[in-house]
Amino acid sequence: MGTRKMAEAIVNGLQDALSHADLPAIRSVYLSGSYCRGDWLDCSSDLDVGVIIRDADSSLIEHDIQWLQSTLEELRGTKDFPSHCPNGIDLSTSPESALPKTQEEAAVPAPYSLFSTTMFDLYAHHILLYGDELDCVLPPCPDPAKVAGPWLAMLDKRVEAMGPMHPKAMFLAYKAATAAQLYFGEVTLNKYRILELYQEHVPDFEGKEFGERVIRNYLGSFYPERPPMGFSGAECAGFVRKLWELVQL
Repeated sequence: MGTRKMAEAIVNGLQDALSHADLPAIRSVYLSGSYCRGDWLDCSSDLDVGVIIRDADSSLIEHDIQWLQSTLEELRGTKDFPSHCPNGIDLSTSPESALPKTQEEAAVPAPYSLFSTTMFDLYAHHILLYGDELDCVLPPCPDPAKVAGPWLAMLDKRVEAMGPMHPKAMFLAYKAATAAQLYFGEVTLNKYRILELYQEHVPDFEGKEFGERVIRNYLGSFYPERPPMGFSGAECAGFVRKLWELVQL
C-alpha cells in the first residue's frame, strides 16, 4: 500500500471519530499541506494535522490532545508510514491566543509560516475535520509576494545561527528557495512545479545552481531507503544569504 492510500485510510477514520467526539478545548482540527494540495510524494510526504486550541483549563486541553494523539496512533496502527516525519503524521497544535488577529500581524514572518507567508496556501488547500472554519479563526492572508522578503530575512538569521554542521540547514535552504520563487514568481507551493518555477522566475545569481540541487535533493528523497543528502550548514547559509541579498536589489 502506498503512503497516499495509508493517509486516506487515516483521514477517513479520523473524520468518523471526530464526528462523534466532544472536544471542548479544541476549536478546530484541519488537514493541510500535500494531502490537500494534490502534490503528495509517496514515501516522502507526511499527513499534516493541525489543531487550534481554545483558552481552556489545562486539564481539558491535555485530555483532548491526548484523545487526538491516541486516535491517530490507533488509526496508523503498526504499519510503516515512511515520510519526512518519523511516524508519517505531523500533529501540530496552536493556541488560539498565539495566532495573528489582523492581516498586519499575519504579515510579520514567523518560523511556522502557515500563519504568515504561506497562509494563502492554508486557506486554498485545507480540509476542516472538526470545529470552526479557519476564516472564523484567522485573519485575511497577507500578500505572499510582499512578505516573502521578510521571511527570507528571518530564514537567513535562523540558518546562520544553526552553525556549519546542523542537519536541518538543508530544509531551511529549501524553504528559502520557495520564498524566493514566491517573491519573483507565482503564488503557489506546489512541489510538482517548484523546480521549474524556481528556474524560470528567480533571477540568475551566484548559487542558483545550488538551489536547484537543494530542491532536487529534498523532493527526490524516498524514505527510509534514500533520505536527503546532508548539505553543509555553511553552504546552505551562504545560499540563503545570497537569496536575501537578491531580493534587496
